[in-house]
Amino acid sequence: MKLKRIILFSLALIIPLAGCRTSRQQQESQRQQWEDTLSRRVVDIENRVFELENSLAVLKRQLDTLDRQLTGIENTAATGVGQQKTEMDALRKEMDAARRATEKKIEIILEEVAKENERLLRSLKSTRGSAAYAQGYEHVVKTGETISTIARQYKVTVDAIVDANQLSNPNAIRVGQTLFIPQ
Repeated sequence: MKLKRIILFSLALIIPLAGCRTSRQQQESQRQQWEDTLSRRVVDIENRVFELENSLAVLKRQLDTLDRQLTGIENTAATGVGQQKTEMDALRKEMDAARRATEKKIEIILEEVAKENERLLRSLKSTRGSAAYAQGYEHVVKTGETISTIARQYKVTVDAIVDANQLSNPNAIRVGQTLFIPQ
């Protein structure tokens, strides 16, 4: 019985120690699994960071390309605006030259008209100065008047007014026109 007690006592001591080893082995195994899991996660995260860095590098290159394209477009636009300004300046110069030429032509025409008016005035004065038309009146044509109504008003003939004013068409008088009415 003593032996039985010793065996039981020994077993009582050995069994808990055997459980400690099993528990330590389990803990070590779990720790190893945990480390393996963490190691895989770290590797996965490192791989993901590497992929993200590569994607970021690609995006940076694309951004640089877009920036260069935008700069090119801006430069082209600036050049285009500069070219349009140059063309507009050239057109302004052409317009100014055309305006000056037109003003000169108008000046020449006005001079010719003034000379012709002087010639006509001298001619009119010479006609009025003739014996037939030495005396008379000046009449400014009003709205609705005709050579006939004017002739009746001054008690002269239509032919006398036509001859005194050298009218080629007696129906072509206009409002505001000055006519010499002989007496």
